[in-house]
Amino acid sequence: MTPKSLVTSLTAGAAAAVVIGAAAAGVTSISAGAGIASAQPAVFTAPLPAAPAPELQGPLISTLTALAGPGSFSGAKGTYVQGGLGRIEARMADSGYSSAAAKGYFPLSFTIADIDLNGPVATANVTAAAPSGVVATQPLTFITGPSPTGWQLSKQSALALMSSVG
Repeated sequence: MTPKSLVTSLTAGAAAAVVIGAAAAGVTSISAGAGIASAQPAVFTAPLPAAPAPELQGPLISTLTALAGPGSFSGAKGTYVQGGLGRIEARMADSGYSSAAAKGYFPLSFTIADIDLNGPVATANVTAAAPSGVVATQPLTFITGPSPTGWQLSKQSALALMSSVG
C-alpha cells in the first residue's frame, strides 16, 4: 500500500467512524459554522417490546394442566384449544394421550418462563416434565378465550405440544 492510499484509507475510515459514532449518539446534523458542532436529539418512533407478564403464569399453567389432565379432547379439554379441535384431530389427540399415558408421561408438570403479553396474545417458553424423566421445552402461544382459565392454547401450539409429548 502506498503512503497516499494509506492516508486516504485512514481519512475515509476516520470519517466513517465519526459518522457512525454521531449516529449512535443520536446526532442528526453537524454544522461547521464557527467551528462548533451542534446536535439535535433524534426521536425514534419504533414501538417498544411488550413488557413481560409474569402475573399470567398461574392461568397459563392452569390451562396446560387442564389439557394434560384426564378427559377427552372432544369434550372439556376442547375448550382450552383456540377454535377447538375437529372430530378427527380430537380422536388423534385422545389416542396420543392414551399412548403417552401408557408410557408414563402423565401427569406432566409445567414451568413457564419469558412470558410476553401483546394484547390478547401471550407467548412463553414452556417446559413440560414427565414423571418418566422426559423433558421438552418449546415456545407456545396462548390466546384469551372462552375457557375456565380465560386462556386457550393456539391450535398450532396445542398440536406441537401433543406431538412433543407423545
